[in-house]
Amino acid sequence: MITRLVPAVVAACVATTLHANPFPNADPQLGRKHFDEAKCNSCHVSLMAGDGNRIFTRPERKIKDPKALLKMVRFCVDRTGAGIFPEDIEHIAAYLNQEFYKFK
Repeated sequence: MITRLVPAVVAACVATTLHANPFPNADPQLGRKHFDEAKCNSCHVSLMAGDGNRIFTRPERKIKDPKALLKMVRFCVDRTGAGIFPEDIEHIAAYLNQEFYKFK
């Protein structure tokens, strides 16, 4: 009986890990608030010739995983002086992931 349960338990653990939220301690709604208040998309609009969201959806986008997304959000905050606290960076990444990237 136990030998039959072990493969099922292992499969369930692997499936849960593969589909886990990459930002489990973050609040996407709070991230959206920070993103909007810092006017992040206004910079993206200038970079993407009018369509700021294209920076997230273009086929040649550089962000390929959650770690790279966090790194880019940190870069943008540092570069622009947006006044976002370090603890809020993960909230913004969670919002962008929920809205655009869909990393698991």
